[in-house]
Amino acid sequence: QILWGFFKKIVIADNCAIVANAIFSNPESFNGIELLIGALFFTFQIYGDFSGYSDIAIGVARLFGIKLNRNFNSPYKAASFTDFWRRWHISLSSWFIDYVYIPLGGSRVSNILNYRNLLITFIISGFWHGANYTFLIWGLLHGILLIIEKFLKDINFSVNINYYLKILCTFMMTNITWIFFRSDNLSQAFVVIKNMF
Repeated sequence: QILWGFFKKIVIADNCAIVANAIFSNPESFNGIELLIGALFFTFQIYGDFSGYSDIAIGVARLFGIKLNRNFNSPYKAASFTDFWRRWHISLSSWFIDYVYIPLGGSRVSNILNYRNLLITFIISGFWHGANYTFLIWGLLHGILLIIEKFLKDINFSVNINYYLKILCTFMMTNITWIFFRSDNLSQAFVVIKNMF
């Protein structure tokens, strides 16, 4: 598990960072396809970094007889944002559920208050990652996407979409939100998104 973690970090994340950093350092110089490639490389970079570090920590802990829980469960195979957050950085997500979402009332309140609780939790999650508007927008977007999913479920609205298409849609929307996470400022994020499309 330690070796697999180092592989994710050194081989995947560090090599993806070369491309992502080159593109995000000067996004005005790249066309839409190149910006999409840069965003995709960052999507795999951030996964390789966080999940690689987690695997290393879990493996090292086992050497000392300590069993840590899995922290990433193939998050890019998620078929919804709810599913994504059950799979991504599980220890941090659990902390936010236990210490922010549930104390606010969680889902044991009216739908409107539940939507509020989701939004507040993800805005705080954004601030937790850094004191920058880019992280705030990243958290806000995830909160809004979760609210939309919950609202559609609450009104029993469903569309018969292929499971693999759901995975692709979730992955691509996650990829777009990562642009805010990676960008140095909001204007850079908007340049990337505008030129990408």
